[in-house]
This record gives sequence, structure tokens and C-alpha cells, in this order.
Amino acid sequence: MRRRALLGTLGTSVTAGCLGNILHDTRVSRFTIDNDSVPEKFPATLSADLRSEPTAEHPARIRVRFEYTGDEPRSFRFSYPAPFADTLGIAADGSKLVLKYEADPGDHHDGCWWSKTIYGGTATENRRFDPDEGAHVEWSVLTHEAMESCYPSGSYRFEDEYTVAGRTYEWGVHLNVHE
Repeated sequence: MRRRALLGTLGTSVTAGCLGNILHDTRVSRFTIDNDSVPEKFPATLSADLRSEPTAEHPARIRVRFEYTGDEPRSFRFSYPAPFADTLGIAADGSKLVLKYEADPGDHHDGCWWSKTIYGGTATENRRFDPDEGAHVEWSVLTHEAMESCYPSGSYRFEDEYTVAGRTYEWGVHLNVHE
């Protein structure tokens, strides 16, 4: 009798554990993004979102969106490529992540996505937008080659400038990597 009770309890515990894992998926994203507030009087919205986590097939990806909110057509000056071009993020401990327009298969080795090259520079572009018109850019997120580990934990700051009607605004994001 005790043997049956013990086996019954064991079976219930194992089944409950399996169902618990199915019903309560505990996977949490390793990456999160904190957007800055849009600067006051800047006639547009800006936002960044995580498109995908890293896999063996592709690195993590983020997208930055810009939408003009004014009533009349207006020109903006962006860093190239618009609407977001800061490609080196540095955490408080000095760890670095790199945004790359497109990752190459050769960027994936040792189970991680690495970048030897830091992109970006001083190129700018002027673009004219009609009301409610927008633009976006997608970036692959790679670990800087100088790092000793893949996607080190930390909060990485990326920031860019936007000029409209002779006034320059700054906006950015923190890309957070969790353990």
C-alpha cells in the first residue's frame, strides 16, 4: 500500500512539474531596450525596439523608427544612415557592443556574433518629410572583438543627433544585456 502511494505521489509530482513548465514559460529575453524621451519641441517621434534575440543563424537585431509629426513638409539632417547611426555602445564597465547594418556569416564564430569593424562616421544626409511620413533602420547587434565574453551583461548607450530648423536635438537608447 505504501509503495502505491509513494509511486502515485511521485507520478503526480513529475506530471505537475512538467505541466508547470509548460504553463509558466520562464524564458526571459536577454536583451531589453530603454528609449529616451523624445526631446521637447522636436517635431517627430523616435523609438527603438528589439526585433530578435541572437541565434546561430543571426545576431540580435534592433529597429529604430522616426515619424515626422509636424503639419507642413520639413527637412531634417541625420547622421547616415537615417534615422539612427550611432554604432558603438559602451557600458559603464567599458564593455562594448557594435551595431552593424548587416552581419556576415563570418561574423559568427566560437558560438557568438563578433565585430572587428566599428561603423559610422561623420556622414550626414538631409531628408524632407511630409506630415506622418517616417523612416526606419535595422541594425544587427554584435559583440566588439576586444571583449572576452559574448554579449557581456550591461547597459550600452547609443545616441544620435537630429537637426531641424537650425536646432539640434539628441536622442538615444540604452540596450540592456541581462545574464
